[in-house]
Amino acid sequence: MEKEEKKICSCDDHCSDNCSCGDDCNCHDSEPIIVEMEDVNGEKVKVEVIATFEDNGKNYAIVNDLDNIDNSYIFEIQSAEEGDILTSIDDEDEFERLCKVIEELTK
Repeated sequence: MEKEEKKICSCDDHCSDNCSCGDDCNCHDSEPIIVEMEDVNGEKVKVEVIATFEDNGKNYAIVNDLDNIDNSYIFEIQSAEEGDILTSIDDEDEFERLCKVIEELTK
């Protein structure tokens, strides 16, 4: 799946619903970021970007499938001429490491 994406928080890439950014943070005042992506079968899937974070010099997004809220995915955010795009993480070691990072961030 690959599609344009906007930064979810204007003050910190580690921001989430449990953020402690302070009163100056406007990350929770904005509309949800809904992106239509294409899955590996060519089907259109609507997802909501629920958080972004940085790890090892790369930016990542966590998205929820709006048709099945129990399904969450991690994508790398890459910059392109047309804007930021979400790209799948094909390296199993990187994916496992990111799952551990997310687990630590959500404690």
